[in-house]
Amino acid sequence: MDLIYLNREDFAKWDEFVQNSPQGSIFSKSWYLDALGVDYKILAVTQKGSIKAGIVLAKNEVNTFSNPMLDKYLGFLFIKEDGNYQKQISNRYQYMNILANEIKDITSFDYYFHPNFTNWIPLYWKGFAQQTRYTYIIDNSRSLEEIESRFHHNIKRNIKNAIKNGVEVRREIPFEDLWYVVNKTFLRQGSKAPFNKDRLKRFINDLMNRGSFISFGAYNDRNEPIAVLGFVYEEKSSYLLLNGVDIDREIRGANALIVKESIRYFYNICQKYDFEGSMIEGIEQFYRRFGGELIPYYRVWNDNIFNYLKTIAKKYYKRFKYGR
Repeated sequence: MDLIYLNREDFAKWDEFVQNSPQGSIFSKSWYLDALGVDYKILAVTQKGSIKAGIVLAKNEVNTFSNPMLDKYLGFLFIKEDGNYQKQISNRYQYMNILANEIKDITSFDYYFHPNFTNWIPLYWKGFAQQTRYTYIIDNSRSLEEIESRFHHNIKRNIKNAIKNGVEVRREIPFEDLWYVVNKTFLRQGSKAPFNKDRLKRFINDLMNRGSFISFGAYNDRNEPIAVLGFVYEEKSSYLLLNGVDIDREIRGANALIVKESIRYFYNICQKYDFEGSMIEGIEQFYRRFGGELIPYYRVWNDNIFNYLKTIAKKYYKRFKYGR
């Protein structure tokens, strides 16, 4: 087997590999990374020209090897294999060892892996560290009636209140409405939105042209946006990237109503609905009440002093900035 950095002419082959990989998602596809405008390279294990495993090594906004903003899952991807289970595990161990030997010298290596990456033992042996995080995912193989029956009674009551108070749900809302509410949500927390407005607009336009982004908005009777959602999506799953509420105009249940309508929208389009999780207590509780399955995913990083200090600094920054 060979370990290579792919050339751009190989990216179409990579994107096909991502589509078929159990750990593959829109976040590892070259055109998505290009739309984000980030610096990245793709490391692949190949055999006779066929990609067996790989990883996107993208840089974030502070130029370290970590998930860029709006890119939820990266990490190791493996070819889909059938047959003997023990053989599959052995093959993945071999792929991981090859990749880990190359990336162990990347000091700032620190990525969130896809939920389908469930065994990090070879990385532990190589001196990497791991933290388990969680998301909620709705499986659209269930009937829509069953999905909605799992909503918490408070969610159902709040949705009724929003409808009663004339909240209107719209799709493909103007970018300015989306930006206004999302940015105001961050301003309420003591900080402006962590992404550049013009860059976000270009990113959304690129994905809309590919049919891979849609927004939802809840509007009051004065035609004002009071809650918004932004999704990227593919056949495998939709992913909730952006969510904001204008508390100065808030009507109880407006945010729950647009989540419900987005669940209905994606039901016949995607196999799953991924809330993208949150470790913030209030947000976690809100997402949990829509009845999705609690799914773990891993953050894996190079266990060194650089990443240790970075993690500590991030923790205290959030505590100072947002009180958490």
